[in-house]
Amino acid sequence: MVFPPEEEKVFSPFGAFRERRRFEEWAQRLIRLPEPGEEPGGHLLPEASWRQWLRAAPEPDDWLAALSQATGVYFFPSREWPPRLVRYLKLLKVKRLLEAGAGRGYVSAALAPLCLAAGLAFQAVDKGEGEFVSGLPGWPLVACGDVFQLVREFQPEAVLYAWPPPGQSLAPLLQSPSLRYLIVIGEGGGGVTGAREDWQRLPHRKSFALSRYARGRSGEERHQATIFYK
Repeated sequence: MVFPPEEEKVFSPFGAFRERRRFEEWAQRLIRLPEPGEEPGGHLLPEASWRQWLRAAPEPDDWLAALSQATGVYFFPSREWPPRLVRYLKLLKVKRLLEAGAGRGYVSAALAPLCLAAGLAFQAVDKGEGEFVSGLPGWPLVACGDVFQLVREFQPEAVLYAWPPPGQSLAPLLQSPSLRYLIVIGEGGGGVTGAREDWQRLPHRKSFALSRYARGRSGEERHQATIFYK
């Protein structure tokens, strides 16, 4: 990201960020894990705050990309999004949810207590091979492992996968006997998130309900939630 001149206030009225390091430190305070005793999802920004920040940014898509690079988070749901997902899963009569590619656990930490309260079994997993490497803390309940193996052990009825690796086919997940729904967060059509052939061959549809109150590292226009099913 190219930062503007010193005299320009990027996030008015909150002040200017003149150095990349200052921006990174600020970003890591904004996109954080929950504090002890914090209410479920309290660490996530509400939708109104996201709208305020994005209106203030001169180049919103570049700003989101820089935010992702500084924090290792690819998917930015608003505080309103996790309860929406849990309600959606309850309507589908899903009782077991697996989050794949959970990364540092930014979303997992919000989903886990909501799933517990709703009677859904929840597990988050990450292979630990992403491009982002830093000393930033992670949510301790994200298991280190391979989703393609864990899906058969945990036997979820739904898998949430935000920003799967480019070109990686997710079709093997749908071969798991227990799995009914695969919710992919990222750019539609594959290539950047997942494999193009998945969008060409597998039954799927865009979820307008789950595409709202969220955005991804490449901006709001290219972000969507896609549901694959058997």
